[in-house]
Amino acid sequence: MIQSAAWLDGAVPALAQAIVRRAMCDIGIVEMPPGSNRSRRIDEYVAAVGSPPGSRWCAAAVAAWWRDCGAQIPPVNAGSCNSWVAWSRQLKSWSSIPVAGSAVVYGSNGIATHIGVVVRVTPRLLSVEGNTSLAGNSDPDGIAVAIKQVAASRVLGYIKPGGA
Repeated sequence: MIQSAAWLDGAVPALAQAIVRRAMCDIGIVEMPPGSNRSRRIDEYVAAVGSPPGSRWCAAAVAAWWRDCGAQIPPVNAGSCNSWVAWSRQLKSWSSIPVAGSAVVYGSNGIATHIGVVVRVTPRLLSVEGNTSLAGNSDPDGIAVAIKQVAASRVLGYIKPGGA
């Protein structure tokens, strides 16, 4: 049996390891049809956070991955990137330092527009993101869950996971 995220070691807390492995399990999920913001799994993500079907789903995916591992998620509007930011600042879990299992929040001028999960910090900072590009570049076509290099120039910050 192949273990996902085999590079994780004992220095990475158990909750963070679980989040990384959970996020990686969904790599390859795609919108059906492409461009619809829909599929059976995506609809489950958005319904669980109270968002309507067809909503942008990056934050809903992160909420699912964290929730499945026992990490706290925003109690209200967890399908919104900006809700994640406000909630994390209130809990003092907002950070400028990436760690495995943390959420990476993208945006500009303090407005969050996209979110994913950091799965590796070195030698390259990598994340798993829903509602993103299969190409792994900064042009999110919003069709898949993919692993990609974090675009540091677009990062607002990181959210450290906590227990429930």
